[in-house]
Amino acid sequence: MLLFDSHCHIDKLSKVLSNNINNLIFFLKKNKIKYLLAVSVNMKNFFNILSMLSCINQNIIKLSCGIHPLYINKDYKNNLLYLKKNILNDKVIAIGECGLDYFNSNNLDKKKQIYVFNYHLYLCQKYIKPCIIHTRLSYTDTFNIIKNLNNRIFNIILHCYNYFDKYILYNFLNLGMYISLSGLITFKNNLNLQNIIKYIPIDRLLIETDSPYLSPHPYRGFKNNPSRIIFIIKKISILKKISYKNVLKNTKSNFLKLFNF
Repeated sequence: MLLFDSHCHIDKLSKVLSNNINNLIFFLKKNKIKYLLAVSVNMKNFFNILSMLSCINQNIIKLSCGIHPLYINKDYKNNLLYLKKNILNDKVIAIGECGLDYFNSNNLDKKKQIYVFNYHLYLCQKYIKPCIIHTRLSYTDTFNIIKNLNNRIFNIILHCYNYFDKYILYNFLNLGMYISLSGLITFKNNLNLQNIIKYIPIDRLLIETDSPYLSPHPYRGFKNNPSRIIFIIKKISILKKISYKNVLKNTKSNFLKLFNF
């Protein structure tokens, strides 16, 4: 069966792939990757990716446009205007990654992050596009902000899920969110995350590589790429005690439904 990757930073892959879009397309086809969502972390990053794709007509790669909480700079309000303009691009099928990251953040940082996050959510509501959320040590604010949205008409994906508490997971699921799993679940010492996976319904599950980061076992420590999505599928299959084909079939169905490829 053909594969997909719901979260990849294509301009940061190995030079062989990121410096030549034709090489990347060839690599994806060779490894049976039929769909790939290229995610940005700021506007400069988005324009780099857009430039990569401008010289080739292809249907494998689509884009998500957003500003990561750790990439919010002093010019963030102007960047939000660029964001609003560029999510109307035909190649952009999602908004993000955006969200909250409270690791080493002070109160001023948190206020900026919340402002920028709320603006992303406003755009998702206005243009009815799915939102890819980064949440780190910020469960309470992430949950409350989404819970308090009025008449939400777009889908939310919690990217690279890494909360271990069953109560937190159920609260997110009860708000209708999707959970995206990365190479983190293959790490031998990540037993808490591996334990929580059995509580995630298969119809709310996505898979991603977050390439070039978080390369799965047995490639931990090396630069990641979309072909390693198979190790994530295999690990989910083992942990949920369902077949590899079943995991792939259901996560692919969720992906196509969410992102309308």
